[in-house]
Amino acid sequence: MSEQKNKRTNSNRLRQDENSRSNFRLFILPLLLIFCTLFYYFGELVDWAAWEAIRLQFFYGIHDIHRLLFLAPIVYAGYTGRVRGAVIVTLVSFMIFLPRAIFISPFPDPLLRMILFTVIAGIMGVLTGIIRNKSEQQVRLETLLNSERDKWFEIISGMEDGVIITTPDYEVRYVNPSMIRDFGEGAGSYCYQYLHNLGQPCEDCKLPDVTDGGTVRWEYTFPDGKVYEVMASPYIDSDGTVCQLATFRNTFIRRRVEP
Repeated sequence: MSEQKNKRTNSNRLRQDENSRSNFRLFILPLLLIFCTLFYYFGELVDWAAWEAIRLQFFYGIHDIHRLLFLAPIVYAGYTGRVRGAVIVTLVSFMIFLPRAIFISPFPDPLLRMILFTVIAGIMGVLTGIIRNKSEQQVRLETLLNSERDKWFEIISGMEDGVIITTPDYEVRYVNPSMIRDFGEGAGSYCYQYLHNLGQPCEDCKLPDVTDGGTVRWEYTFPDGKVYEVMASPYIDSDGTVCQLATFRNTFIRRRVEP
């Protein structure tokens, strides 16, 4: 009971932390837009308030440079709100730019320059959202694949038959507990060393046939008299390598037990 309570408590804390982070993100975007807007119209605010002490020529220059600051909220919206967030903040930024382009700017083609910047900034925000979506999708797929792989390894770890996974260059990547019981630990060694104490691959090795896509069944008779029925088939490992997955069933024991 105490373990279940601890799990529920930890789960509730994680949800609360995630909600807190989400609420914090909601405030960042409006604050960025407010800051960028005040910066964009700072020269007009100075004129309106007659703040001569802080009048700077920089705020009265061409505002193409000032608009660059809006890349921060647009890209941030793409990162947090994905494509929809980037589009919304881009439209909001366009509405912020519009009064200056129509009524205030004394420079040539202010509307055209503003539209070009808005389109470019919007594209950057949308691309940020697309990349974030694809990145999260890849993480989810990798998590799902790893989960399924772990379940699969749990199943073969409990099998009575031995299981060995071998790469095309004869390296043993995995052996299950039954294989370790009969042959010892062999991960990292070469299969011909592990199974036969040889210095080179077996003459009748089936590994190339299996990694080429074939499924092969045969019997191994070892010097100690044990006979194993082996079935090998291709297996694509998590890194994309086509390996051989072979099961070893001790038929000597079965024959001795059977009447």
